[in-house]
Amino acid sequence: MILPPRPKNETERLQSLKSLGILDTPLEERFERITRIVCNSLRVPISAISLVDDKRQWFKSVQGLSVTETPREMAFCAHTILSDEPVIVPDALEDERFVKNPLVTGDPKIRFYAGYPLVLENNLRIGTLCAIDQQPREMSNDLLSILQDLTEMVRSELSSLALSRSNQELRDELRQAERAALIDPLSRLWNRAGGEKMIEREWTAAIRDRTSISIAMLDIDHFKAINDNHGHDAGDEVIRNVSRTVLSCLRPHDVICRWGGEEFLILLADCKNENLTHALDRILQTIRNVPVETETGLVSITASIGACTISPTAPDNFSDQLKIADKALYAAKNNGRNQYVIADAHCAGARSVAAE
Repeated sequence: MILPPRPKNETERLQSLKSLGILDTPLEERFERITRIVCNSLRVPISAISLVDDKRQWFKSVQGLSVTETPREMAFCAHTILSDEPVIVPDALEDERFVKNPLVTGDPKIRFYAGYPLVLENNLRIGTLCAIDQQPREMSNDLLSILQDLTEMVRSELSSLALSRSNQELRDELRQAERAALIDPLSRLWNRAGGEKMIEREWTAAIRDRTSISIAMLDIDHFKAINDNHGHDAGDEVIRNVSRTVLSCLRPHDVICRWGGEEFLILLADCKNENLTHALDRILQTIRNVPVETETGLVSITASIGACTISPTAPDNFSDQLKIADKALYAAKNNGRNQYVIADAHCAGARSVAAE
């Protein structure tokens, strides 16, 4: 294995990467969408937006792998950032740079790699968009052009970083290590502590702007049975899959966190009841339509949701509203699961909508 040398502008490159404030942040649908397109368009099982830090490559988005980072010395992408040209490896076993690489000789057994550098201003290459296969293959000019166009989309998103107001504030307030502690390592969403910080900001903004806000508690149905029948690795894959599925149904400024176990909290800012029903319908239908592929086979998933919509005022207490949504979640479970229940914010009534 040939270790990748450091670029001549390494100091400036790392400064540019860190100034983005994107390292160790949660999943975002705008980046997830691009890596899914890479997999579907190039017909590869693995795709990643890889950011090459000082000692690691960290994945802002990755399809087909459960890891979030690898050591820099093993990273194919650490070679790609050395020039403005793409790196194409038709067969890693025939390339002296990678033939003894642990990512080739062991999991995920990389054979094919195609990566385009993510180039910011001043020719600073901070990472790549890459496609990976476990079989050797060639790369046509048409497919290479698709990868180049998608790389430009990633570069544009990185340059603008139009995060939601709450995400932006939290990103700017916390140091990288503090952000990392607020992210759930399995789902790559905010964990409960991170979610509480985000909720506090959205709650304050709703009071200030006099806008409505919707709270939804989502629970994966029969999760214990999934672990018992298919194993905990399958259960982990279900958590990751549901996290990304729900994220794909939300708006960029909505908030989602893993509240605990198989339970998720969703906060939809400036969302009234009629908008909430559309969002919950979309979430449940998408979860039902996307079975999870595990080592034991496909696992069909359903979920239950309890929700409420409120117009916050200064005396309001978010924890009280959360109890209403949680009570609605239990009603959805007791009604047979695979459905949502929307409760009146003052517990005056509830409306249940079962799966079609």
